[in-house]
Amino acid sequence: MPFLVETLQASSIKTEYNTQEEALTFKIAASIIKGDHSNQCPNGFSLDSSGPYCSDEDECTTQKPCSHICHNVVGTYYCSCPKGLTISADGRACQDIDECTLGRHSCLAGQDCENIIGSYHCVVQCGIGFRRTPDGLSCQDVNECQESHRCHQHCFNTIGSFHCGCDPGYQLKGRKCMDVNECRQNVCRPDQLCKNTRGGYKCIDLCPSGMTKAENGTCIDVDECRDGTHQCRYNQICENSKGSYRCVCPRGYRYQGVGRPCVDIDECENRGVCQHECRNTLGSYQCFCPSGYRIMPNGKTCQDVDECLEQNIYCGPNRMCFNMKGSYQCIETPCPPNYQRDRLSGSCLKNCPANDLECTLSPYALEYKLVSLPFGIAGNQDLIRLVAYTEDGVMHPRTSFLMVNEDMSIPFSLRDENLKGVVYTTRPLREPETYRMRVRALSYRSDGAIEYQTTFIVYIAVSAYPY
Repeated sequence: MPFLVETLQASSIKTEYNTQEEALTFKIAASIIKGDHSNQCPNGFSLDSSGPYCSDEDECTTQKPCSHICHNVVGTYYCSCPKGLTISADGRACQDIDECTLGRHSCLAGQDCENIIGSYHCVVQCGIGFRRTPDGLSCQDVNECQESHRCHQHCFNTIGSFHCGCDPGYQLKGRKCMDVNECRQNVCRPDQLCKNTRGGYKCIDLCPSGMTKAENGTCIDVDECRDGTHQCRYNQICENSKGSYRCVCPRGYRYQGVGRPCVDIDECENRGVCQHECRNTLGSYQCFCPSGYRIMPNGKTCQDVDECLEQNIYCGPNRMCFNMKGSYQCIETPCPPNYQRDRLSGSCLKNCPANDLECTLSPYALEYKLVSLPFGIAGNQDLIRLVAYTEDGVMHPRTSFLMVNEDMSIPFSLRDENLKGVVYTTRPLREPETYRMRVRALSYRSDGAIEYQTTFIVYIAVSAYPY
């Protein structure tokens, strides 16, 4: 049986060069040397299962000896590394190349080289008080006040640095705040004692006139009103104040000096104190209103008394209670024949018998309106707006209004405005009087024919008083 392993041994080698063919030829003399009797394959080989011979062993597959890249060759293997790494002394493991330490980087001036596994970064250089941003491209201020300051009281961050500050009454020495002794600067008045405190000072009074020293050394006020040392006399009132006192008069009295009696003030001398009548009293005054008025809660102005409502005055059938400023009057408000009074509005509504043509042509409604006015209403002032309604209670869309007074000298007139009849003054109302106006409202159909007539009887009472 042949040996499993045999060695080819070269004994000589010769070379020949053919100039014509430009070829170099090698001639080797060799012989096969028998192997040993162990029949073991050498390192890097293993016995092939298909025959009695040795084949190369792929150590990269079977052993995985390399940390990164493994290259199999006949009888052995070798390891290599990716870019940025180099093979270590054991020939198997890869270790990082520190380009920053070896100077193999391309960072510019103003940049620092920062080594990473397999490569490096160029990052900006930051001075004291700054740190690099996470991307390494710029510097940002370090807020020492939030991180590592050693200020005693206050820390103020600045760009690239910080400084310390103190509360009022302290001054900075290094980073420590020291109390300022303000008393050395004569901050108090000559009649005061200065006492320094932490961060401030106190000026203690030396008890001026009207003050006295308490047991604890402080100055307290002398209450002249209580101890009877004041000079207030008669009906004057003593009011203590810090270090002194004053003599004052009761409300409604006038002060004439210390020790002199207070004189009553006649408030009624001032016009406008009361709306109607003012009566002076000792230390005060009282307002009065004319008959038919009551004094308001403010004690000065007058309010009309609504006798019709408050006294529930019943004037009788076909009469209406007319409340006027300061009085009232029962006025006649009869409904003509063929009319019935509406309980809610008090108006007279037509109710014609069958086939009564004259009644049919008469006004649809007779309405009474009562207006109570104060004295002095100016001219050209709107007083009341009259509205004509259909039988369904809807404002008629085509209505004109006309005064039918026998006495046209009354200080009132009428105008049409937005389907309403507006009664207004033609001159100032300067006489207390009651006026009676008669107004006719004509409502037309779309073809121009009269559809409704409404008569308004308007009573206007002018008071003798401007309220």
